[in-house]
Amino acid sequence: MDRPRRLFALPALSALALALGCAGPRTPAPIEGIPVCSDFTVGHTKMAGGLRYPVRLRVLDGKTLLFKTIIPGLRHPEDPRPQSYIADDNASYRVEWAQCSNARAPRAAGEQTPAPKGHDKAREGEGSYECGEATVYKADGVLTTRKGDKASHVITFLAPPDPACWVDEAAPSPTADATVDAGATVAVDAGGAAGDAGATDAGPTK
Repeated sequence: MDRPRRLFALPALSALALALGCAGPRTPAPIEGIPVCSDFTVGHTKMAGGLRYPVRLRVLDGKTLLFKTIIPGLRHPEDPRPQSYIADDNASYRVEWAQCSNARAPRAAGEQTPAPKGHDKAREGEGSYECGEATVYKADGVLTTRKGDKASHVITFLAPPDPACWVDEAAPSPTADATVDAGATVAVDAGGAAGDAGATDAGPTK
């Protein structure tokens, strides 16, 4: 009788271990609410849209860093969202939002950035960009995850103090500039001449 009892006890212990169990693997979940920065032009070149000063997101368990990424914004509303990678567990974590001090240099819209692989996706958006000294604008956000519930892993973007996107910087037209300069010169010379003539005519007759 002892052997059947032991055999029965093993599944029960396994079920209890699963219920209390260790954290599951890291679960990818989208970061929602990221601003869309449309492509823009500098001179005659089309540039990929993005935030002038990207946002750094960190998720911490106490002082332990679990996840970090730089968010430069989306170019199109339908673009894939960057994802967080947090262990599948019943837990609460601290979410920290900070804005980078370095402007992110825009790149030509035709340039392609190699897609990250595996958990390197956790660093998506960083590339060779250096954030610099990031200024924290929300240090005590909370992410409460529930094991087996992917929706509880979703993080919603918190807008930074400076949410500006890069915008068009149109190239001046050489023809237009020449026309404006010529017109300005004529106007000034004509005005000056007219003013002198008027002063002479309006003077007292002796």
